[in-house]
Amino acid sequence: MNINTRSWRMQRRTFLKGLGAAVALPWLEVMSVNANDVTTAGSMAPGEVPRRAMFTYWGLGLEIRGFTPADAGRNYTLTPTLLPLAPFKDECTVMTGLKAFSGGHGSCSCLLTGTNTVRNAQTLISVDQQIAAHHGSATRFPSLVLGTVRETGFGGPFPMTLSWSRNKTPITPENRPEVLFEKLFGHEDNNTLAAAKAALAQRGSLLDSINEQATALQRRVGAADRERLDQYFTSIRDLEDRIKVEGEWIDRPKPKVARPDFGQGSPHDRIGGDGHGYSEYTRLMFDMIVLAFQTDSTRVVSHIPRTEGDEAKCYGFKTKSRWDLHTITHHNEQEDKIVFWRQLDALYLGEWAYFLGKLKGVKEGSGTLLDSTMAAWATTNGGFNAHDSTLLPLILCGGSALGLKHQGHLVQKDVQVANVWQTVVNRIGMPIPADFQGGVAKGMVKELV
Repeated sequence: MNINTRSWRMQRRTFLKGLGAAVALPWLEVMSVNANDVTTAGSMAPGEVPRRAMFTYWGLGLEIRGFTPADAGRNYTLTPTLLPLAPFKDECTVMTGLKAFSGGHGSCSCLLTGTNTVRNAQTLISVDQQIAAHHGSATRFPSLVLGTVRETGFGGPFPMTLSWSRNKTPITPENRPEVLFEKLFGHEDNNTLAAAKAALAQRGSLLDSINEQATALQRRVGAADRERLDQYFTSIRDLEDRIKVEGEWIDRPKPKVARPDFGQGSPHDRIGGDGHGYSEYTRLMFDMIVLAFQTDSTRVVSHIPRTEGDEAKCYGFKTKSRWDLHTITHHNEQEDKIVFWRQLDALYLGEWAYFLGKLKGVKEGSGTLLDSTMAAWATTNGGFNAHDSTLLPLILCGGSALGLKHQGHLVQKDVQVANVWQTVVNRIGMPIPADFQGGVAKGMVKELV
């Protein structure tokens, strides 16, 4: 017997209410437009699949010769470095030979923008923020910007963020998994909601008054000062954008998720000098990202799991290397350093494999979270000594439900990383913006689509 669609189907944003609280439900089969009756429920229609993107940056790159497979194509042979990805071989494309606008230390700012570096005056919006703008307020958080340090590095020699706002300002990453959890899922009662609304209104009023004063001030100063003030006040416009989204979501309950054990200490302390805590800390951050995707709290994330800093000492307790990773990258063809470097690469890719496994373990519609998420392992440190902008590796994973067609090992000699992001943007369903990636993107990686 057919059941009327309107009475059978449940709305995506449905809440259970009781005892003075409301709890958001996860996606259920009965929420699909396919759920006309009990016999057709059970799958997401193509247009309902959330289109997600995850961008990561791994400072200092990896030992490219030990990473690169000897053969190309879908049936390529995994190198020892790539062995942790064996369970996901058919769901990843390993790309080699890529290039970026800039490479080496301090080059992470060009990874998602195409051209931003500490050496030039360009400050373009990053692709993750363009995707966030495309999704708009469809999720509580248009994007998450994460890393191992809570600073941008802006103005110094070593940037610490991948993300730049539409107003061309660097976005500060969050590095505390417990704070991220509270942001995503923290309990809110009537008192905290009232306080949040009051704070939101106060911030809005304050920004209005600042804007009025800024306009008046700009009329009183010279051209050079007006330019400096304009750069400064762009951060205010970014805050206004965030306030608008917060206002749209403030009365909607957050998903209810069990709080993990986050341990004690700062990220720096948890990682430790010899890296004992790095794996636990990194996996906690990955767990938070999976929960954010699973609850549809956001659809785009940028994350730096490893900078060129303290995390580069990791796994010394396991490899017994007397060198940190940075010293190893300057190996001068010393075989013992190269051996240690390849051991470290496999260990770090083990953390990436953990993340992919968590995504694949979450069912969504007729597939998994990995199927609807394009997750990129990337770096701007390439070449034989990991400080060049050429011979870059990139691993693009997941996204099969979004039409991504994996090719195993795909050689992309002298192709810009920006072309990979143009492919991701295409699969998101977003129009290519004018001057995308500063014009360095020359088209999609056609083999992937």
